[in-house]
Amino acid sequence: MYSFQNHYFDIVQKDLVLSGNISTVSTLGGLKKVDLCLGGNSSEEGYVIASIAALKIITGQTPYFTQQKATYQKSNSAKEGVGGKLTLRKHKMYFFLYKLFFEVLPQIRQFEGLRAPAHKTIYCFVLKDIFSFQELVPLFPYFEDLNNLQCQFHFTTKNKDEVLFLGNSLQLCFISSEK
Repeated sequence: MYSFQNHYFDIVQKDLVLSGNISTVSTLGGLKKVDLCLGGNSSEEGYVIASIAALKIITGQTPYFTQQKATYQKSNSAKEGVGGKLTLRKHKMYFFLYKLFFEVLPQIRQFEGLRAPAHKTIYCFVLKDIFSFQELVPLFPYFEDLNNLQCQFHFTTKNKDEVLFLGNSLQLCFISSEK
């Protein structure tokens, strides 16, 4: 079930050790966590509940409720809910990555790859069509108003080159930014 996690520990770590002249695995960069966020366009109760339910269906983990940031005009009023967010670690993270890389991204029409990372420890992208997750297709009427799933991969790397190498080892489809 956790074949992608086994791939990381059995193949990717060994490749990183051999290619980087690293003596111990504990100094290797790796994937620490994945943050997913859905919602943000509306504070209507139905939209917020749909955001939380979609995240629960996609990942199998209960997301937490996110609230609107306080502004100067609304500092005295109650904060309104805008969506859901969750953090995946360990087994659930690798299970989600496997589903994302091998089931969801291949279904996107005209998928050309992901942009090269711009930061040394975080990689972010937005999945515009949440119905690439097959679990949500039969429930289309409930989730038709939802739009973007924001994904953040947090790495324990020291520079952008390590993120790029690790991402390519994990089968992320990075493309060069120059065309």
